[in-house]
This record gives sequence, structure tokens and C-alpha cells, in this order.
Amino acid sequence: MVPVQAASRPPRTVFRSQPFEWDPDVGRDGADVVLSFSPSWTFTGLQAPLAGDPVPCQGLLAAVAQDGQVAAIDPRHGSLEWTVKLDGPASVGPAAIDGTLYVAETGGRLTAFDGSDGRIVWTADLGAGATSLPRLIGGFLMVPTIPGFLLALDPATGAVKARRALPGRPTTPPEEAPGLVLIGTQTGVLLALEMPGLEERWRRDLGYAVSAPLLVLKRRVYVAVSDRSVRCLRLRSGRRIWRVHTGAMTTAAMFVRGPYLYVLNYDNDIHVLRGRTGHLMGRVRLGHRLDTSAALTETHAFVVPYTEASLVGLSLPGLVIAGKFALDIPGEWFTTSPVLVGDKVAVGYGRSEGRIVALDVSEKAAEKSAGGLPVSRAPR
Repeated sequence: MVPVQAASRPPRTVFRSQPFEWDPDVGRDGADVVLSFSPSWTFTGLQAPLAGDPVPCQGLLAAVAQDGQVAAIDPRHGSLEWTVKLDGPASVGPAAIDGTLYVAETGGRLTAFDGSDGRIVWTADLGAGATSLPRLIGGFLMVPTIPGFLLALDPATGAVKARRALPGRPTTPPEEAPGLVLIGTQTGVLLALEMPGLEERWRRDLGYAVSAPLLVLKRRVYVAVSDRSVRCLRLRSGRRIWRVHTGAMTTAAMFVRGPYLYVLNYDNDIHVLRGRTGHLMGRVRLGHRLDTSAALTETHAFVVPYTEASLVGLSLPGLVIAGKFALDIPGEWFTTSPVLVGDKVAVGYGRSEGRIVALDVSEKAAEKSAGGLPVSRAPR
């Protein structure tokens, strides 16, 4: 017998008719600060495009190329500290957890490296390629795989401690919640599984594939769905609180600042919603679609619109454009999310080989008479 779900509260947001109600305080969010970017170094030591985003690990910046080369870079100077080559191509980018670097091959092998010197700690056979980066949840390394399984591994040895069959291919990284791990699938099912045995606590059929990483905040779960909607669910039961339609699909990670939920969208917009109600508070349009996640500081968000070949700095919470860096290399654009490493912002590019540029970021007061923001450019 299928349980009857309680009626959910009707959505309170309709973007086509809802007026903006941007908080007046947002207008005073440090928008008078201009960001200036200057290239610090460029790393060119990878022979294939990057597989996923670079990650800080043990004071270094680790990157993986699609051909399986792993490189650790000194973030101060861009020099190569160590490199190793996997037996096969990499399926997803590296994950750094407690000083250990995890890299998954397309053939289904997961390798753990010591992040300081590249020494192999252990290898494990996942049975199939991983669909996203491993996450440490409840003391276990959680890894989703292509056939539709979620594996819980011992982070010290790589031994599989639990295995859960999923109703379809996983489309999100595992997300931690108190006592739970959440994961979304291509079939539109969102599962809440209890730790450590991965028994089902609840499931919700959303009707469409879950398209972006999940966001858990307090007692709520924010879910982007491929029907071009964002939904807010109760963490305890999965019951819907609100749903809004954004007009385009979301694949990048959402984030929260104060009462605001920021949704990076395929229609080139960042939608700002009030987290409790889903009410549209504001919107900023960039030049190209947003399909990679933002790098965040307390005062700014850094994004790389697809194919625009620029890094854009936006003030928080108001999303005023504070500065841009143009790659200025014909035929190239940024291919990874930006990442903060030390006092720099690093981002990868290269369609035939993997490259990483690190930028120093400085702030200065905006001149009121200026007609527009200056655009920093890479030296030709």
C-alpha cells in the first residue's frame, strides 16, 4: 500500500509576475569596492584537459588531467612539487579530505594518495566508475558509482563497509545531514539514508532528475530539479515546503548567505531567493550560462560564465559586479570552477591540455566618476 503524503504548501513564487523585493540593506553591500586581478603564475604541466576542479591539499594545489596524470603545485609560485600517473584515465576530479587526495579512474579504481608527496596509501576496486567526488560522511568515505550504487568505504584502508543500490544513476554528490546521507538520482528520486548501514529513512519522487548538488541548511534541503525548478523540503520527512520555477536548469552548486539562497542558472542569471519562502529577491544577468560552482569569500563570489573566458567578481549579498579578469587567449575559456588557495584565486582552462592560472586579488575604492569597471587581462 502506497502511503498518502500530506498536502504540501502551495508555492509562493511565480517569477513571471512577482515583483522584486530586494532588501534595502543589500544596496549597501560594499559595492563601492573594485576588485583588480593580476596573474601570479600559470601552470602548464598537464598534457590533457583537466578532469574536474583543482583542490587545495596539504598546502599544495592538486589537479588531475583526463589522461590520469595527477599533479601537486606550490600555490605560491606555480612550481610542480610532485606528479604521478594513474593506470587509466580519470573519471572525476580529485577530492582532498584530511590531507589525503582521492582520485577515481573510469575503470572503477579509487586511489588514495598522501597529499604531501604523492605516495599511494591504498587502492580500492569500486566495480564501476565514480559519478562524483568522494565525501567523508559519518566517518565513512561515500562514493556513488555509475550503475546506481552508493558505497561506504573505510577511509583508512579503502575496504567497502556498506553498499546501497539506488533507483537509478546518481546525479549528485552524497550530502551530509545529521545522521543521514542524501543523494539524488537521474530517475528523480531523492533518498535519505541512515548512517552507517545506509538503510532508507525516506524517499521522494520528484518526477525529474536531480540536476545539481544538494544543499542542507538546518532542517531544510534545497534541491534543483531538471524541470527547471528549485524545491525546498523538510529534512525530517522530505515533505515539500515550497517550489519555484527558475526558467532554466541549474547544475552548479547553490549557496546561502544570511537569509538568501543563490541559484546559478543556465539562463545566464543568478537568482536570489529568500530561503524560508522561496520568494524572489533579486536577479543578476551575466553574459553566459553558469554551470560551474562559485568560489566564496565573506564579501565576494567568483564565477566563470561558460565560454565567456572571464572570471567575474560579484559583491555579496547584492551581486554587484566588482571586477573581471579576461583570459584573452583566442579559442580558450575557463573549464573549471574557481578555487581559493591561500590569498589567490586559481582556475583551470585548456581544451587540448590542462592549464591553471592563479590570480592575486586586490581591492580599492571605486571612483564615482568612472564610466565602468576596469577589466584585468592576462598578458599576451
